[in-house]
Amino acid sequence: MKKKAIIIPVYLRLERPEDLSVSEGMVLTRRAVQSLRVLTDSNFDLILPVFFSFPEMSQDFIIKAEKAFRDAMKLCRPKGTIVFSPSQLEAFRKWAEPRTKPDFTSLIGLEGYSQIRNTGLLVAQALSVDMAVFIDNDEVIEAPDYLDTASEFLTERWNDQWVSGKGGFYLNADGSIFLPPQRSWWKIFWDKTKWMNETYRRILSSKERLVPAPMLLGGNLVLHQRVFQEVPFDPFIPRGEDTDYLINASKLGFSLLFDRKLRVRHLHPKRTESYYHQELKGDIERFLYERQKIKEGPLIDLDPYPGHFLKRTLYFKAFLTASLLCLHYLARGQGRKAKQTLSTLPLFARRKKGGWSPYLRFQKEWQRVMKTVKEEGMGFLFEEADRGI
Repeated sequence: MKKKAIIIPVYLRLERPEDLSVSEGMVLTRRAVQSLRVLTDSNFDLILPVFFSFPEMSQDFIIKAEKAFRDAMKLCRPKGTIVFSPSQLEAFRKWAEPRTKPDFTSLIGLEGYSQIRNTGLLVAQALSVDMAVFIDNDEVIEAPDYLDTASEFLTERWNDQWVSGKGGFYLNADGSIFLPPQRSWWKIFWDKTKWMNETYRRILSSKERLVPAPMLLGGNLVLHQRVFQEVPFDPFIPRGEDTDYLINASKLGFSLLFDRKLRVRHLHPKRTESYYHQELKGDIERFLYERQKIKEGPLIDLDPYPGHFLKRTLYFKAFLTASLLCLHYLARGQGRKAKQTLSTLPLFARRKKGGWSPYLRFQKEWQRVMKTVKEEGMGFLFEEADRGI
């Protein structure tokens, strides 16, 4: 029987300490954790790496916030839950510093998308987990046999490939899979939705259950220990870390497939215009970085998404989209947002140093640290995290 863990990264961004219990992040996380009660297989650890963001963060306040979060999670799932918060991160870094290269611990954290996922995998390794399942805190699990579906075919051969991990679909609130069409005129050259939906169509049209795909979704992702102790998420990428993980794992010889049967419900909160600006900036940085990365090592097929955005036309499309978004803000009298959008333009002239090399250096050290974690364990972290909650 495989030892399993579900990892739910948590982001708590607040203006005031007293808002913690009713914050969006807390409400979403509580809903996600409570949804796990539907599972017929309850034999799993729940790992909650949590990032706190407040205007003013004193050590005393962090401790109080951590306790409040733990108490809330204790009501949702009394046993088998591990909260990994800033206190545990500090303890881990003290443990790791004499055992690793100087720059490794600075790349392990809770703030970035890749960093918080890697932290969850480190805890999974310390627990000797065979299979780690990522869902996001704005999702819910509805299928009682979800974990059974997630574990199927792992480490088995499928069409001459050893299955080291799988991704699955997000279901929208109405039960559909396809994303609603983009209606913003400034996105005419940046229609990610169109190409993501085309990818979904190709997956759904397959007669096979497991399908090679050019993208994965990090909120419905299954990784066997065989791959996650060798392949970390890339800490240098600002977003899109899930599909980037597929790229890295594929280049390093692992097979991650898309499971058409694996599904979770995605109930994300309403997104504001500032989200879309930050998304565009992150996507431009991501695609510029990945375009350089994929030039090195084995070639892999990433069409239609994200491959459509990794071609030579990327620079032209990104420049035009940023310019059109700037005009959109100016037309609405939002000069400050237009100025923020202009700050995106210098990205085109900036190159990530080393391409594939910085990630490979981090990956080699990750392998070594994961081996050390397996040999030595990190019991001190679980004692501090009050593993019994």
